[in-house]
Amino acid sequence: MHKCYKKKDLQTEYDKFWLFFLLLSEKKCNFAGCIAKMKKSLGIYSEGLYRVCAYLGHLLRSRHTLGYGIHSPYLFYIARAILPETCRYYSFDQIEQLKTRMQHMRQKVYVEDFGTGSSGERRVDRIAHGSLKPSRQAQLLMRLAVMQKAEHMVELGTCLGISTAYMASANSNAEVISFEGAPELAELARRNWRELGLKNIRCVVGNIDETLPVFIHERTCSDEHYRLDMAFLDANHTGEATIRYFGWLKTLAGEKSIFVLDDIHASRDMHNAWKQICAMEGVTATMDLYDMGLVFFDSCLEKKMYRIRL
Repeated sequence: MHKCYKKKDLQTEYDKFWLFFLLLSEKKCNFAGCIAKMKKSLGIYSEGLYRVCAYLGHLLRSRHTLGYGIHSPYLFYIARAILPETCRYYSFDQIEQLKTRMQHMRQKVYVEDFGTGSSGERRVDRIAHGSLKPSRQAQLLMRLAVMQKAEHMVELGTCLGISTAYMASANSNAEVISFEGAPELAELARRNWRELGLKNIRCVVGNIDETLPVFIHERTCSDEHYRLDMAFLDANHTGEATIRYFGWLKTLAGEKSIFVLDDIHASRDMHNAWKQICAMEGVTATMDLYDMGLVFFDSCLEKKMYRIRL
């Protein structure tokens, strides 16, 4: 730490950023080392500053973006062909038009949030602006599903059904099961799916802590060989819940399954959950895209995390 500053002296955001740049000026510190030193020695006093440091750290350490150090042909193909792909599928325009309408809809719906407990009425346009994934990330779900030729997919956190629509559009014969805690949001999502002509989605409404174990039990009892091709975890963004949901869904994972976790760096809690998931038994390769994380279970893959700029 710079000799003129002590931890107790950092009272404002300005002080923290100023110290950060002072650390950068030290000759013996590289950029990534400064970020690590700031996190470890000073602590992160706000989630906003944490996200700034996490993003800078990701930018500086994402050396696998161009495929460097990725020896698996399968993972190299994902890194160099699927992640940077910009070709538009036929369904993109229709879904994006629907998303734009959601972003201008002033209708109010009652949102029952089992994760944070902050239930109440919210406007649809504010939900759309605050909760929906950016188009490129949502479209990545469809690209991965197409690559996987996915037939069995699960989504935790339906919201307005836009991400679900992208997943379901990958294969009209696939089965997509989406879990949502708020009944009014689920009904709005169903209306969106009907407008898009998607008939391969089933929405399970209720507390995911209760509905997900029931679903897993039903599937394992009815077909012991049932495996998920893809899962998207975008509900209850707390570390404890994320680890719990992942552990439950992991019982349905096969060698070729891909699990996508959202907001893995949204907070220190989520970042710690991501690190625990990467270290779990049965998990092999992982890809850190900053906003999202990809988890693989193929035993032929090296157990390693690849950091990639999306």
